[in-house]
Amino acid sequence: MKIVHKDYVRGGPGSVKMVPEEADDLWIAYNLIAEGDSVLAVTVRKVLREAASGGRDAERVKLKLEIKVETVEYEKEGSVLRIRGKNTLQNEHVKIGAFHTLELELHRPFVLRKDTWDSLALDMLHQAADPAASADLAVILMQEGLAHILLVGKSVTLTRSRIEASIPRKHGPAIAGYESALNKFFENVL
Repeated sequence: MKIVHKDYVRGGPGSVKMVPEEADDLWIAYNLIAEGDSVLAVTVRKVLREAASGGRDAERVKLKLEIKVETVEYEKEGSVLRIRGKNTLQNEHVKIGAFHTLELELHRPFVLRKDTWDSLALDMLHQAADPAASADLAVILMQEGLAHILLVGKSVTLTRSRIEASIPRKHGPAIAGYESALNKFFENVL
C-alpha cells in the first residue's frame, strides 16, 4: 500500500490518502475501513438528463464522492472493495444523503477519514505501508535455475524477488559448465 498523504492525531480524528498496489492491500483496507468512517474517491455514476426531444437520457459521469460508510464488502476474485453509504459531499449530480456504492480497485487512490485513529488501525496502516518491516519470516522456494524470495507477515505474503538462471544439463559435454552455472545461481540467490 502506498501512503500518499497522512494527517491524523493518534487517538483522534484525521485522514490518510492511500493507493492499493496489490490485492492484499485491498484486504488490509477492508479491515481498516469501519462503519461510520468516511471514504473519498473518484467514481462513475449514471445520471439522468433531459434530452432535447423531451425524453430522458442516461449518461455515465465521473465524479468525486465522499460517503459515510455503512457496509464494506471485499471481492477477492476481482480484487474489488465495495463501500456502500450516504453521500456527504456537495455535488451537482448526487444529492447529500443519497446512497452510493464506491468500488475501490488497485492503483486508484482514495482518502479514508476516521473520527478516532486507534492504535490497532495505526499499526495496520504502518504494516500496510511497509510489509517488509513487519515480516515474520523470509522464505526461499527454490529448484534448479529458479528461486522465489518471499516475505511472510501476519496478513500479507509478499514476493520480493524472482531469480532465474539457465543451468546446462548434467549429461554429455555440457557437464563442465553445470557446476559453475549452479554455483553462480546460488550466489545470485544469496
